[in-house]
Amino acid sequence: MLAFSHIILRSQTHHLISPLPICLAVQTSCAEMANATATAGMLSPHVPGMRTGGRDMARLGMVRCWCRARRGKVMCAAPPSSVNGDVLMGNDVSKPRRLPRVVGMGSKLIGCGSAVPKFEISNDDMAEIVETSDEWISVRTGIHKRRVLTGEESVKGLAIEAGKKALEMAHVEPDEVDLVILCTSTPDDLFGTGAQVHTALGCKNAWAFDATAACSGFLVGLITATRFIKGGGYKNVLVIGADSLSRYVDWTDRGTCILFGDGAGAVLVQATAAEEDGFLGFDVHSDGQGYRHLNAKTSVGGTKEVIPNTNGSINFPPKKPAFSFIRMNGKEVFRFAVSSVPQSIVASLEEAGLTNSDIDWLLLHQANWRIIDAVATRLQIPSEKIISNLANYGNTSAASIPLALDEAVRGGKVKGGDIIAASGFGAGLTWGSAVMRWQ
Repeated sequence: MLAFSHIILRSQTHHLISPLPICLAVQTSCAEMANATATAGMLSPHVPGMRTGGRDMARLGMVRCWCRARRGKVMCAAPPSSVNGDVLMGNDVSKPRRLPRVVGMGSKLIGCGSAVPKFEISNDDMAEIVETSDEWISVRTGIHKRRVLTGEESVKGLAIEAGKKALEMAHVEPDEVDLVILCTSTPDDLFGTGAQVHTALGCKNAWAFDATAACSGFLVGLITATRFIKGGGYKNVLVIGADSLSRYVDWTDRGTCILFGDGAGAVLVQATAAEEDGFLGFDVHSDGQGYRHLNAKTSVGGTKEVIPNTNGSINFPPKKPAFSFIRMNGKEVFRFAVSSVPQSIVASLEEAGLTNSDIDWLLLHQANWRIIDAVATRLQIPSEKIISNLANYGNTSAASIPLALDEAVRGGKVKGGDIIAASGFGAGLTWGSAVMRWQ
């Protein structure tokens, strides 16, 4: 059934004109209305007198939307949140998108794999390196041990092993893969390692690239994979999260060196019919104001004396570039995570048309147990629904979500049809979430 809602319009001179009825579906979302029309995101009735680019608000049953007149079409989307000047990290709260996403092929997760270094460092071992103890670390973080790359091991090697396992579980041959996304902030090569991984795996018909978003990296790669499937016609996308933050840790700083470990995890994302889509909703954000609280900046020195033919520059030629150690303000990062992550997960659930009670598993970036517990508490998700392997591996950055997922699947926890709410968050600052169904 259809009903009339009214939009208050402004003329070119910005004077209010009479309310104009427009035919809209009662209590339906903008996305649902858009999907019912021939042109996604647009409603066909012409609205005389509305200037191009003009905006006003309408109530669609219980749904509030913004309307933009453009070339005789009325385009609807959700309104932006108000800005109150608060500069708290992550205060860019989750907002509905301005236009519905393009509808195309769906995506499903059909395989996973993981790999970790052989060398293990326990909390007691850490006590031999810095002033700490097993109790001090475990109580504050939930971590008991971690794995670290040594000898001939590499990020590339871990990524290859994880990728192979994911392909094997998915029963997909390497030459059937269309795209390989390597999510890492610590590639073996400055220019990226994804192409080397894709070649070593034998994905000869695919192309590859690296995605860098720190601890949110895997989530970004996963969302990117679904967009290539939905809008690009890709069938099989291998997403790998692999990092070695042990290379950038100050092993004399007990505030950071106790947290990080190395590892890799992978999933195979495959195209499916739209009605069978297992990727139900997502939400992503970034806030550069918070980078100062978690970073590993480049450190490039310069010469002390002026060199001829340098136009007086004292910083040329530069010394060998390097990255500084990871620097983190733990209290600020904690505040950011426990505030922003629950909001993002709720936004993803709303897009999926689900509630907290529909979640079978909560899978967060494995940064700190206090963060995981705080987020679960805010979402009212019981501890038995939390997937975590933080105690055994520490914070493995982009590898943490797929590594934990792989262990949960192979351990029989996660079963076909289970709904997983996942969230990544970290340096950048970047954060986001996705609600998906394991196939």
